[in-house]
This record gives sequence, structure tokens and C-alpha cells, in this order.
Amino acid sequence: MNKSTQTHFVLCLVALLLVPVTAAVAQQADQHQITRARIAVLAFRGIEQALSRWSATADYLERTIPNYSFEMVPLSLEEMKKVVTEGQVDFVLTNTGNYVELEANFGITRIATLQTPVSVQAGNVFGAVIFSRADRDDIKEIKDLAGKSFMAVKKNGFGGFQMAWRELKNHGIDPFTDFSRLEFSGFPQDKAAFAVLNGDIDAATFRTNTLENMANEGLIQIEDFRILNPRQHPGFPYAVSTRLYPEWPFARLKQTDQDLAQKVAISLLSMARNDPAALAGRYGGWTVPLDYQPVHELFRELRIGPYEDIGEITFSDLFGQYGLWLVLALVVLIMIVIWASWSGVLVTRRTRELSASNAELEHQIVVRRKAEEDAILRRAELAHIHRLNTMGEMASGFAHELNQPLSAIANFAKGCIRRINKGRAEPAELISALEQVAAQSTRAGEIIKRIRTFVRKEEPRRVRDDINRVIRETLKFIQSDADRQNARIELDLTDPLPEVEIDVVQVEQVILNLVRNAIEAMSGETDSPRT
Repeated sequence: MNKSTQTHFVLCLVALLLVPVTAAVAQQADQHQITRARIAVLAFRGIEQALSRWSATADYLERTIPNYSFEMVPLSLEEMKKVVTEGQVDFVLTNTGNYVELEANFGITRIATLQTPVSVQAGNVFGAVIFSRADRDDIKEIKDLAGKSFMAVKKNGFGGFQMAWRELKNHGIDPFTDFSRLEFSGFPQDKAAFAVLNGDIDAATFRTNTLENMANEGLIQIEDFRILNPRQHPGFPYAVSTRLYPEWPFARLKQTDQDLAQKVAISLLSMARNDPAALAGRYGGWTVPLDYQPVHELFRELRIGPYEDIGEITFSDLFGQYGLWLVLALVVLIMIVIWASWSGVLVTRRTRELSASNAELEHQIVVRRKAEEDAILRRAELAHIHRLNTMGEMASGFAHELNQPLSAIANFAKGCIRRINKGRAEPAELISALEQVAAQSTRAGEIIKRIRTFVRKEEPRRVRDDINRVIRETLKFIQSDADRQNARIELDLTDPLPEVEIDVVQVEQVILNLVRNAIEAMSGETDSPRT
């Protein structure tokens, strides 16, 4: 074996010896690559209390899950929502109500539920307590809170307000309208207890076991408080005013590594009740995820969280479910609108034609009515002219008839004058003569009145009248002519007759025409009286 061959052999041997060492070094390096995981925890009693309570749980996870470090991040409710939205944490440890909201909005998933200490035999549940100062005699029941001031932790706090809100609502109190003042203390929730003790607020609420923890820490005396609406739940050792709800869940975000989430779940479920982490956190370990239906019932009743818009249907909801039918309905609606519009055009056109026809008919009616009115006026004019002609033909008779009373008046007047001139004017004789003058004057006036009425030009007018009276009055016009013609007029009238509706002037004209025609027809007969 030459020298170069020996050298090559030695190098190969050294390389073979170094392979296990290199692998061990690489494995050791891999073991020291630590992945950091962040856990957002609700700091309902403040950051220091949260770190004091939950840091041991983070240490426990580091001990049981190799190559991972865990950091507890104490947050408020608003900060919790922000970090989940931005994906700044891997896990969430929060109250039950906040979890349900985050689950609905961001899809976080519970992998374990907090177990209560051994002393809580009611199960892994908690509630809220409503309290006032023990020396307030005016506040003994929930109904006494109407008109009082009230303090809660957060408006969206589950144990810090929403549990109590449900109980207040069930007792007929609306916390937003029935309190004189509603305030929210924020974290730490211990501030609500101090506000009640100091008289700054009448009553307050927060989650169960907070009063007991504050008393154990020497911060308060429980005897200084009165629990309102106290409830007894078998196996539940804390003062409580509400229903009980499942304890806090430990949840992972959607983007959290599935393998890590599985390791964390196994580690938490494996924690013993007396583990230092459980003792430091004052809880009894962890159990499988519980049913959170009671929380959903509360949210649904108060119409908050995922049920805030329950019963409200948006257009996107309708379109997503009934999109095809909505499109078909829209098409049908458009067709109906088009048909209605075209029908409107046809109706408008037909209406315009009918309006033109109606206008023409109205014009024709107006023309015809005017023609009829003109005809009536012409007939009235002709009748008036005929009456004037009749009066002209009867003028001599009227003159003779009128001359008689005028002559009598003249004779009586002259006789009175002669008696006065001769001094033989006896009052009785003068009165008798003057009465005759008055009577003859009245007779002459009646004759003139009849003539004027007969020849007066006026519109035809129908009135109810006695036909016999009209006949008798009419014959007075013709009586003089009849006497000159040696004709005698005899009446054969039935009395009484009912009144009839007539135009008196026209009836008089007809009677005059008939009688005059009869007299003229007999004028050439004989000189003996004719009837």
C-alpha cells in the first residue's frame, strides 16, 4: 500500500467516525429551535391579576410540549377582538360570551373548557352576582333598582353585564332606560365593588366568585353587601343572582397549526387538579369542550352578538336563497310594466278620441239647444204679435167697453159740480155720486189691466190655476164684440174643477181665437140673437 492510498484510507475512516457525531449535533440543534405561541387571555381583573393567575398555565404548556414557548397576553374585550382579527395570537382564553361572538365572527374553535375547583360540585359553570350595600333599606329586590344608578363592567361583558341584563329584563327592568344612570367600570372589575361601598353607585354586577376572591385577598368584607335576587344552585358555593353558564373555553384560531392545537388540547386535558398551574389559576384543570347552547339562548333573548340582526332579512340573504325566483319575478314585473305602459298609451289615445267625440257632441247639443231656445223665443214673439193683432182687431170693442165707465165717471162728476154750483150739494147725494165715480174708475182700471196683461211680452210661464176663472176673465175681452155682433155667449161650466197647470196667457189667447172665429162665422146669418 503506497503512501497516497494510506492517506485516502485514513480520511475515509475519519469521515465515517464523524457521521454519528454530526447527526447528534444536528439533532441537538433542532431540539433548540423553539417556536413561540401566544395566548390571548381576558384580563377582567386587570393585567397583573391576569398574569399572576395564568402565567403558571403557560409554564405548564412549555414543560409538557417540547420546542414551544407560550406567552400569556392579557387583553380587554376590545383588544381581544383586534388581535383575533389581525391574527396576532394563536390561542384565546376568554369568557363564554366573548368566545361565542368570536366563534361566530372569526371562526375560532374551542379545544377545552376550564374546570371549576373541586369545591364547585355544580359542574364547570359560573354566573353573575348583582349586589348593593347591605345598609341600603330601599334596595332589597331587583325591582327596587328602577330609578337607581347601576354599574357593570363592560357593555359586551358576559359575566360583567349580559348575564345580569337577562335577569333584569326578566324582572321588567330595561337597564338602558329604567336606571337613573348606567355606568361601565371597565377592568379591573373590582372597581364596581368599591363604587358601591363608597356610595358612588347604588348597585352593580360582575361574575361570580369575584366578591369571594376580593374578600380572601382582604380587600372587602362580604357582609357589607346585599345580594339581590339570590339563587341557590346545588353544589355551587358562590353568591349568585343569575342562571349558570359554561365556564371559559380555551380556543384556537383558524390559522393555528393543527398539530400544535392537538398537542395543547392533550396537554390541558392531562393537567391534574392539583397541578401548580391549576392551583395558581384557582381552577380544577381542564375538560372536553362543553355545550354552549345556554349562551346562545341568552344572546338570542337579548338580540346581541351573533343574534343582533335576528329577524332582519337583507337583500343579499334573499338573493342568495331566492335569486332565480327574484330574477324571474323581475322579468315578469318588467313585462307587466311594459304592458301597463302600452295599455296606458292605448287608453290615453282612446280617451283623447272619446274626448274629441264628446266635445263635438257637446257642441252639437249646445247648437241644438240654442236653436230650440231661439225657436221658443220666435214662437213667443209670434204669439205676442198675434196677441197685439188680436187686440188691434178688438180695439173698437175695448174702446166701447172702456168708454162706458169713463162716460159714467164724467156724468157723475158733472152732476156733483152742478149741485155744488146751485148750492144743493147734500153730503149724502155727493157721497153716493162719488162712490159711483170710484166704482167706475175701478172698472176702467180692471179693463186696462186685462188688456196690459194680455199683450205683455214675457217668457212662457206655467202656473196652477182655476180653468173656469180663466175662461170667465177671457170672455170679458170679447163681450163687447159679441154685443155688437148681436151674439150671446153662454157658459156651461162645471164647478168646482181642480186646478190645472197652464200658461194663462196662451190659454186666454186660444179661447179668444175660438170665440172670435165663432162670432165671425155667424156674422152673416140673421139679425136675430145668436148663441
